[in-house]
Amino acid sequence: QINYDTNAIAGVIQHQDIEDLPLNGRSFQQLAKLEPGVTIGTGTVAQFNVLFTVSVLGAGNRTVTTVDGGNISDSIDVGGGMASMNFSTETVQEFQTSTVNFDISTPVAAGGAINVVTRSGSNTWHGSGFFFFRDHNMAAYPYMQRLTGVPGGANPFFVRRNPGFSLGGPLKKDKLFFFTSYEYTNQVQAVSVQSTDPAFVNLAGTYGSPYHQDLFSLRLDYHINDKHNMFIRYSHDGNAGFGQSLEFGDPSNWAHNTNWADQAITGLTSSLTPNIVNDAHFQFNYWNNHNNQATASDCSAPCVAGSLPNIFIFLGGNFPATGPNFNAPQARNSRRYEVTDTLNWQLHNHRLKFGGDSNRIISAGLWGFCTPLCTGAYSPTYIRAVGAASLFPTLPDRK
Repeated sequence: QINYDTNAIAGVIQHQDIEDLPLNGRSFQQLAKLEPGVTIGTGTVAQFNVLFTVSVLGAGNRTVTTVDGGNISDSIDVGGGMASMNFSTETVQEFQTSTVNFDISTPVAAGGAINVVTRSGSNTWHGSGFFFFRDHNMAAYPYMQRLTGVPGGANPFFVRRNPGFSLGGPLKKDKLFFFTSYEYTNQVQAVSVQSTDPAFVNLAGTYGSPYHQDLFSLRLDYHINDKHNMFIRYSHDGNAGFGQSLEFGDPSNWAHNTNWADQAITGLTSSLTPNIVNDAHFQFNYWNNHNNQATASDCSAPCVAGSLPNIFIFLGGNFPATGPNFNAPQARNSRRYEVTDTLNWQLHNHRLKFGGDSNRIISAGLWGFCTPLCTGAYSPTYIRAVGAASLFPTLPDRK
């Protein structure tokens, strides 16, 4: 439907709808796909701090993400459109997606924009508790055909345990309110590594990719008087995972990824006159990320973690990478200090908006690319196919 009050193209999803919708992994970012022109991609537990990516109108990973007006987008990597932290859906009151002609309160973005409004307490006590559980006994086999002859192929193990709670209410009736939530995720995914080349059959298998996460949030709202309301909120995301990163190889090529992310934000909304409303926010956003290579204890024999250069391509074969991950180690340490202010003025039949955004980011990091060495190799099948097997007397047997 056409919105006659604004030229922006956007959508809002309320908390009641969020509670009723099935979300894989309970990620708030999946709500974006309910809007036209928005697609969702899967991330990885071993790269950055985003399990899902949001692309608006084909712009790729350039969607800016704010929570209560505070920018939490990745400020280091190219594109900068992936979120640097995650939030429990229990904390989400409204999920706002903007695709075209953004409101003035939206940061500069090369793609779309997402803003999350978090829940607050009220004069009524309210809370919830939950425990979500899934495992391989409740799911279909994850591949087109049942794998045989490889470790874990016939009956791959998968489990996800996801408990949590939320609680909100008054600390002082009509004046001071609170809302808090906590959510824990502990899962082991089943990741299959396959090859049509018989030379690599010993490296094929279905392996477990573990991941655990803690999400916490606490918000206080204070009704100062009839003209002024303020809030303050602290949210934390801590997680660790081990799995495939940018390459798709056996566990020797996987990466350990750990994240510690925090957002502390406060806001003051003031009705200066019956026609003028000002909204000012200040936030501190911290993100610490480490991405390290696998060790020999992370995979079973024949494990080549740490003992060989990274082989990132086998020419003539379809087997993925093996050896130390070429994109690790990595580290990011980012601190964001942001002040935003938006003034809305209703002037007769016209609405005027003014705003400003000061966003200071201090970042440091490291990137060990191809550590210690990257190389390519020809698959034994390819060597035999071109008639060059006689040049390599120690070429691995097909079996």
